Amino acid sequence: MAAILSWLFTICLLHISITLYANCVAASDTLIPYQVLRDGETLVSSNQRFEMGFFGSTTPFRHTRYLGLWYKGIESGIVWVGNRLNPLGHGARLVFDVQGFIFLQDDTGKKVPIYTPKQIVLLPVLQLLDAEMKLGWDPKTGLNRAMNSWRTSDDPAPGEYFFRLESGESGQSLQLVLEKKQQRASRWGPWDGQIFSGGDALVDELVLRPVFNSKTGAFYVTFEAKNDSRLKLSLNPEGKIQFLKWTNATGWIQVKVLNKDICDNYRTCGPYGVCFVENPSCRCPDGFTATSPDDWDKMDYTNGCRRMTPLNYTDKDMFVKNTGLKLPDNATYWGMLSPEECGEKCLNERSCMAYTIININGNVSKCFVWLGDLLDMRHSEKAGNDIYIRMTHGKLEAAVAPGKRKRKRKTKMKTKWIICVSLTSMLALLIFSLHNQVRRHATKTDVLDEPEINQPGNSVEALLQGADVIAYDYSALSAATNNFSLSNKIGHGGFGNVYKGVLDTGEEIAVKKQEVTSRQERGDKEFENEVKLIAKLQHRNLTKLLGYCIHGNEKFLVYEFMANNSLDKVIFDSARRGKVTWSMRFNIIKGIAKGLVYLHHDSRLTIIHRDLKASNVLLDREMTPKISDFGLSRAFEDDVEEKTQYVVGTRGYMPPEYLEDGHYSTKSDVFSFGILALEIVSGQKNWGYQHPVHDIGLVGYAWKIWNEGKAVELLDPMIEQSGDGNEVLQCILVGLLCCQRRVQDRPSMVQVVSILEQNETSRLNCVPVEPYIPREWSNSSRSRNSVNGVTITELTGRS
Repeated sequence: MAAILSWLFTICLLHISITLYANCVAASDTLIPYQVLRDGETLVSSNQRFEMGFFGSTTPFRHTRYLGLWYKGIESGIVWVGNRLNPLGHGARLVFDVQGFIFLQDDTGKKVPIYTPKQIVLLPVLQLLDAEMKLGWDPKTGLNRAMNSWRTSDDPAPGEYFFRLESGESGQSLQLVLEKKQQRASRWGPWDGQIFSGGDALVDELVLRPVFNSKTGAFYVTFEAKNDSRLKLSLNPEGKIQFLKWTNATGWIQVKVLNKDICDNYRTCGPYGVCFVENPSCRCPDGFTATSPDDWDKMDYTNGCRRMTPLNYTDKDMFVKNTGLKLPDNATYWGMLSPEECGEKCLNERSCMAYTIININGNVSKCFVWLGDLLDMRHSEKAGNDIYIRMTHGKLEAAVAPGKRKRKRKTKMKTKWIICVSLTSMLALLIFSLHNQVRRHATKTDVLDEPEINQPGNSVEALLQGADVIAYDYSALSAATNNFSLSNKIGHGGFGNVYKGVLDTGEEIAVKKQEVTSRQERGDKEFENEVKLIAKLQHRNLTKLLGYCIHGNEKFLVYEFMANNSLDKVIFDSARRGKVTWSMRFNIIKGIAKGLVYLHHDSRLTIIHRDLKASNVLLDREMTPKISDFGLSRAFEDDVEEKTQYVVGTRGYMPPEYLEDGHYSTKSDVFSFGILALEIVSGQKNWGYQHPVHDIGLVGYAWKIWNEGKAVELLDPMIEQSGDGNEVLQCILVGLLCCQRRVQDRPSMVQVVSILEQNETSRLNCVPVEPYIPREWSNSSRSRNSVNGVTITELTGRS
């Protein structure tokens, strides 16, 4: 019978169960309170598969001991380490006390916590179990299974590489990702129900096969090993992902390498480029050519490929089927649509460059699209997929061929193509010229043939009566944004994409275009809601609405242009965040707080934003913050608490009362502000953050070091100029106060501004209690070479 390959995160479980001492006898797989596991002793799982004990160096010059886990009798294959950054000395031992606390200790008195129970339970028992290995996460428990390499082959401290299962923004695009120093190094996927796209090394029925499971609500992948082999997955210090097999004669031998060739490196061939293992290693799909031929001659493929004929961005475009390719990165999930529906919807979206239909969970077809350049494609014989790429001209099937073409044939075809394109271009130019003359004539005579456009009596027009805004003509916005070109796209917010534009006057603007989707009714509501709320709001820390445009079914809002883009593009970008000084960050935090004071207290209505996050804060040339995107906001006569049946927002920023019961108030924005303040101080995104040592998320880590009197350690180490210690502490205090679980324990934004500007912490009696830290925010521990953490079951009472 096939054995499940033990890999990732929980090779076995350290299981704390509740049993009566009378039923607990001395056994090799269990400890009861006050029992100690000493250096030289081991626990062995019941089926004799896994063993736990101490390992490390014992030379006269170096004595370092680590708690580890390995296959029984094979100590050379460590698969988990409990104290990676805290080696022990002489007399190392594991202690399990009567309250369920697990810690390590040595003769010097050094103490390393391994597990702290969430509640005190009588009569706990620690048991080493056998369990299948998984890569993925469980939203219910917050457990995230991943791999982190060792620093060196004999130093188990965390290394540069991290291997995990990624879900994508939609939670549907599941793929394997290898990161080096938090930057993508390799990628395999998405999962299509049977294979990881492009993962040729994982398609081998004779050795192993991937098995994906999501039936219990958790998302994880395991590997089924053939012939009952002892296999393990290893992420070595150099970043190689290896499948190793144990034989008594030779020890551990390599049977598979996941990142084995140049095409497994991320973005080897640039945008739209396709990587081949054989020479030439990079090629362009049919209808594309090298963006920079000279660079390609020098084997520099960074700039990738471009279309020979630009897109029309109309229904004149078509999709060309390319086969046998690894699907690109950054897929967007559009729901369960038929191939025809998916293609039609993609054609109607200007930014949609390609689509495919894949069977994610083995039961239903799902539509995935790419709203930008196609990145990280490769030719894949065993694990390739079909993808339909948007083109102006082309054959219906145009797979990238691995063989070379004869030069004469290629030259003839190219000549014919150029003649065809030239004739087509001339005809298009003539039509365009005539069209412009007609439009100019229509403009002069004030004849509006289109179902336009900013007409009196329009519902949006009514909303804007009395507001100092402009009704823009569609042609002006189209010209300003280069016909809403992808090169002008600067972001995506609320109900649609955002484009940079330059008007004839030279004024720079940002144009938000409503997406025409199946959620049209909801998009219309968000559009009108944003117009209604922001048009009459005037504050230094709110984005300014300049005007609007309605063109048929399309709606546009025009804002002042923010030169430094959104806050998330600055503080979460490793290349930019170091230059955002503490003074800048402190002013950004204060500016956001003042903007919220205006919304909550100083405007005529009480306005609750409901989606405050880093990407909804824009920065002008002077780095002044401006709160944006009011599509989900609500306005009230007074500060009240409301309830919704439809919870919307962004993971990591929503307060508990909103997540659990749908209740929201101004204190919901206060909670989001607290998260945002901690993100700005640390330079880390709250959702998905995990401290490399302490197995806690961003809020949990801030709370831990606050209690230890070391809160300033939260400050982003990449800041070029160190910050004022008191200001840093004020911001961390504010963050923790705003993240309190109980609504009544959170300060108002007026109090927050008072703390930040006047340091009135004592007058306001600001002493935070433990903040709200939901499980799903805290990825579970990651450590060791081939597995990253110990799963300990929840402590529950037993009669």
